[in-house]
Amino acid sequence: MPMERKGDSSKNFYMLKQVLNNKEVGAILQEVALLLDLKGENPFKVKAYSQAARSIEILEEDLGIIIQEGRLREMKGIGETLAQHITELVTTGRLQLEGLTIFKGIESDILPDGSLDYEEAILKQFDFVIASVHSHFNLSREEMTQRVIKSLRNPYTTILGHPTGRLLLAREPYAIGMIRIIDEANRSGVAIELNAHPYRLDIDWRLCKYAKEKGIQIAINPDAHDEEGLKDTYYGVGIGRKGWLEPGDVLNTMDLDKMKDLLKRRKPS
Repeated sequence: MPMERKGDSSKNFYMLKQVLNNKEVGAILQEVALLLDLKGENPFKVKAYSQAARSIEILEEDLGIIIQEGRLREMKGIGETLAQHITELVTTGRLQLEGLTIFKGIESDILPDGSLDYEEAILKQFDFVIASVHSHFNLSREEMTQRVIKSLRNPYTTILGHPTGRLLLAREPYAIGMIRIIDEANRSGVAIELNAHPYRLDIDWRLCKYAKEKGIQIAINPDAHDEEGLKDTYYGVGIGRKGWLEPGDVLNTMDLDKMKDLLKRRKPS
């Protein structure tokens, strides 16, 4: 644990060196609370992280002093494990993540004819593929529906991205038969994205309940183009709850073995 020497030669003592300040620690704990909430963790665990974050952010004394004096556990809601994580954050500036598995994925455009814009030789290199419409929004309802249905039947498609293409306050959704799309996603075993960007929030919450009834897994994705955008996941969680989704309906909450099995089943042998 980093320590630094303080005082004159007659009264030397050592003080824990605080790498992150109180507000920085609080902000990280809030993000951990959000991720735990998304994963469907015990709500009391989520509340403990969130409550600890708020308490630390308003502290008037350095957290390093509280840790060194052994008073961290006296703060409301901070148990032994959380105290260890906070101490690690304060002294190292990071949290150790064990057993982290990263899956390699790509977003592929759905072309007007329903095919994907990457060849099989490229698609087969990835663990998952998000298929999305990014152009030719003016097709008829039937043409757009058939276009997306064909993409869902592509054996490399894992997730259908932002299925109506809407941009709130900027662009109306394109004409598409979403009930038919959900039914086909069910038949093809494809998940549907709930894009958490505040200008998208797509799939619409009113369709989440029908998707849930059909057994569709919903993938809550922030559509982030920078680190700050990852926080938009919060909005996706809220919209999912508004649409009656529970942790078991959300792809993000799946444990590692189930996720590996799902991705393996989706890829052509």
